[in-house]
Amino acid sequence: MNMNWRKIVSFTVAMSLLATIIVGCGSKDGKSEAGSGGKDKQERLKISMMYPLNGDAPKKGEAWKWMENKFNVELDLMAIPANGYAEKLRLTVASGELPDMMVWTTYPDPELNKYVKQNAFLPLDDLVGNYKNLMETPQQAFENVKIDKKLYSIPRTRPLQTNAVLIRKDWLDNLGLPVPVTIEDFANVALKFTTEDPDKNGKADTFGIGVGENLSFLEQLWLAFDAGNGWRKMEDGTLMNSDVTPGRKEALGWLADLYKQGAIDKDFPVLKYTQVNEKFIAGKAGILIGGGIANFGQFMVDMKKVNPNAEIIMIDPPTGPSGTKGTPQSAGFYGHWVISAKTSPEKVDKIMEILDWQATDEALEFKRKGIEGVHHKLENGVPVVNEQYNADGVINLIAHNKYNPYFTTPGATEEVAQAQLDQWKNIEQLGVPNPAVAALTPTMQEKMADLEKYSTETFIKIVIGGKSLDSFDQYVEEWMNKGGRKMTEEVNEWYKQQ
Repeated sequence: MNMNWRKIVSFTVAMSLLATIIVGCGSKDGKSEAGSGGKDKQERLKISMMYPLNGDAPKKGEAWKWMENKFNVELDLMAIPANGYAEKLRLTVASGELPDMMVWTTYPDPELNKYVKQNAFLPLDDLVGNYKNLMETPQQAFENVKIDKKLYSIPRTRPLQTNAVLIRKDWLDNLGLPVPVTIEDFANVALKFTTEDPDKNGKADTFGIGVGENLSFLEQLWLAFDAGNGWRKMEDGTLMNSDVTPGRKEALGWLADLYKQGAIDKDFPVLKYTQVNEKFIAGKAGILIGGGIANFGQFMVDMKKVNPNAEIIMIDPPTGPSGTKGTPQSAGFYGHWVISAKTSPEKVDKIMEILDWQATDEALEFKRKGIEGVHHKLENGVPVVNEQYNADGVINLIAHNKYNPYFTTPGATEEVAQAQLDQWKNIEQLGVPNPAVAALTPTMQEKMADLEKYSTETFIKIVIGGKSLDSFDQYVEEWMNKGGRKMTEEVNEWYKQQ
């Protein structure tokens, strides 16, 4: 796309306005002129947006209508629950009936590369620079999403570090336990949370650590055992995939031992992301090693509904046997917006206008509290959200966001917001980057999905006792033979050129 595109848009809009004026002179239907505040709803551009959803879906209430009026559009917001978003995205793209814009959650992704080469999505290099709020996104995030050095998407910016260990402080206090620091401390606390009735209800209905399918919620555990974040830079300067590092084997042994003793959720192989959160909120799990700082505020609210005396805190990631600890550093975004190549130039301009506004302080405040008198009221000058705020799903009405390395929960109390800010700042120096985060070599595209599936299946079997820990060495050899060796060679060649 080049700047001639804008000249075409300007000419098209000008001719449309001229036609409207000519027709309006002889019109008797009383419709307002184009662009006026009274423009008939049927004449508004319809903008369709698809994105993943965590929490309450946005409802077509006052906040939704406020946004439509602000941009003089009709919004078709397709907020899909995060658990099923990947499948919905796949089916939508395969159908060829694309929304005007949608969030692509996987990164890097050979499927996206394939569709880009088929010209399914618009190139955005010459467009995004015209929108100053979007340009507050760190340049590295833009560089990370480029395909063949061209920009086809807009990152939904996130802090580089987002994880926190979440733990039940009231359970620690009930059992007289200190905050765990080392990996040995964590194992001890997990076992006692399982066997010593930490909630004091007289039932054996708790366990130590919440884990999900694909061994999710354990990102900071792998780093405690120095397995790296996706890829580990070895002592000789080469990269090794985290799944085949000695640290991964050691971590799996630690998990298998705790699983055998009941300290890890026995149902973890089939638990979705939200189900792990639900068990934590319900007071079944006592620790989330890979919890999210952004979730802390909502956890506090939801957990108090179940147990008013519940208390959770965020603590440092565990320190491993060699003294290492850390939190995975992300690519700086969660998902990225792509715009269908079938979207009209007029719609593209409107889409960019909407996204640029969503990256402002005004939009962030709207997301936090909605409309005064409808979704919140001021108490001593402080906005306090009500049930209508949640019922209308205001927090999920705006799917993009202003770049903010210190995100706090909308509507949170000062105490909760401060705890989140403290944790953001606490982990700033603990981020462990993935040295190959942007790599997408030919063998990665061809074999990565199968290799990840093979790794996950093997790891789960080791943890639940279906395979011995000694089988890990045979797994590594098979992983190499299944394409891992070639992929590692390609990644290292890519790394040398960076």
